[in-house]
Amino acid sequence: MFSVSNFCKTSSILLRFERYRHKTHWAKLKRKTSPKHKAMNHFDEFYSSVFGKQWVPMKEALQRRSKYVAVVNNYGDTEETIELLHSRGAHCLKQLMSVQQEFHTQYKPAESNTKENSNTRMEDFTSRLQTDEISSIYPQGDQIPERLQTKDMTLQRDSDVLVEAEQKTEVRAQTLEQSLAQAEIDTSRIIDPSMGVTAESLYQYIPATQLKGMDEWIPESLYYSYYNKSKDFPLTIEPETEFTFPENLKVYTYEKDSDYSDFPQPKRCSTGVFNYYPLDCGSVLSVLALCLSPSDRVLDLCGAPGGKALLALQTLLPSRLVANDSSMSRTNRIKRIFKDYLIDFDTNNKWSEQVTISTKDGRIYTDDLGFDKILVDAPCTTDRHSITEDDNNLFRADRVKERLRIPELQAALLINALRLVKVGGAVVYSTCTLSPIQNDGVVHMALKAAFETHGIIAHVRDLTAPLSCLSTTLNLGAGASKPKYGQLVVPSVGANFGPTYFTRLVRVK
Repeated sequence: MFSVSNFCKTSSILLRFERYRHKTHWAKLKRKTSPKHKAMNHFDEFYSSVFGKQWVPMKEALQRRSKYVAVVNNYGDTEETIELLHSRGAHCLKQLMSVQQEFHTQYKPAESNTKENSNTRMEDFTSRLQTDEISSIYPQGDQIPERLQTKDMTLQRDSDVLVEAEQKTEVRAQTLEQSLAQAEIDTSRIIDPSMGVTAESLYQYIPATQLKGMDEWIPESLYYSYYNKSKDFPLTIEPETEFTFPENLKVYTYEKDSDYSDFPQPKRCSTGVFNYYPLDCGSVLSVLALCLSPSDRVLDLCGAPGGKALLALQTLLPSRLVANDSSMSRTNRIKRIFKDYLIDFDTNNKWSEQVTISTKDGRIYTDDLGFDKILVDAPCTTDRHSITEDDNNLFRADRVKERLRIPELQAALLINALRLVKVGGAVVYSTCTLSPIQNDGVVHMALKAAFETHGIIAHVRDLTAPLSCLSTTLNLGAGASKPKYGQLVVPSVGANFGPTYFTRLVRVK
């Protein structure tokens, strides 16, 4: 006799059987295909090849909660806020740097001569990736052309056919129908659309006349091809001599491996604004690298959510600050930050004369007056977010093309910034990724393009010496993780800031 309860029990048993039919639990299978899982696999393969053993502690830190510093709001109850932070065991970043600088002056540790060549690591990794991509397209085994096993991977099958045809002494005329009837289809040149990645990079391997299908394929190796360090343009790296910590900027932090790591939630002051702004210390260094001076005209080209622009205003140095972003929703976030931290931001004419918020594409942003200092905090893969959150993750299947073309976007933003900055002015380029392609690779590519296209020459300023006094606060890249053109704040369990890459470029022509 049919029973609803018996039917439900049977259905439940069948569902449980289907769920646990596989050895791996269904929830684990789902996690393996999530964007953050894909990001972790990508970073494990890429960063372990570039950074070697250094990647293991970086990875552990990235999976933990990040650390922040407290930027005291000069427009709130400043003394009361400083006293609160002191009572919680926080130290003034400026004082920590000063004490450490004195130590370095008296005793300078011997520099290690052991250096790992990250350039070679990148070239080897890219070469291996390209070989794997091509071998996955062509038939395996003896049918793979020998030329694909060479470094340049150049295929000249069409030219071989022409030479063979010229050597024939007798040529029999045929109609088109007869030729097609006798022709053999070369199935090895039909690209399977299910492979999932434009035929753009395949042009260097297969004659364009032979390509079929997969017009939307973008190979992973296209991303790595942006890392090209061939020096065929004027490039000078010189030590930084203008770096100073702004007198009115008050930043508080905990030392490395401290038992304290968190600050309380910011609170409203008697003036109606919040007492301090929590910010990653790497972001603070990006603004410090601008070396702001009184009356500077400053542009934050990719300004959202507004923390770095706010930090620049807290120095009390810029006479004019433009905070720009390409998205209206993101510029609204900048406005909210300014309303929360700047007294009467909406009603006081003083702010409208000093601060401008704009919504323009940073690649085509124009200005007739030019800027003394420009910050390009470029969009990137945001490594920490990519391996911890699925929402808005660049490793989602529908964002593959966007992710692979990120270096192209970053270079375009930096090139435009070099055009907008005055001669003698400085551009700071920064990201929140460990990727050498998005960091040194983009800087090299932008400097080269700016010189060849616009005749612009900019020198790289090495900030290693002035930032060496941060050793008790955070970790800067060394060995395989030491960039050539900038500085890299490396996440660690004891000082879990970053990742942040930044470099200072001074335009000389």
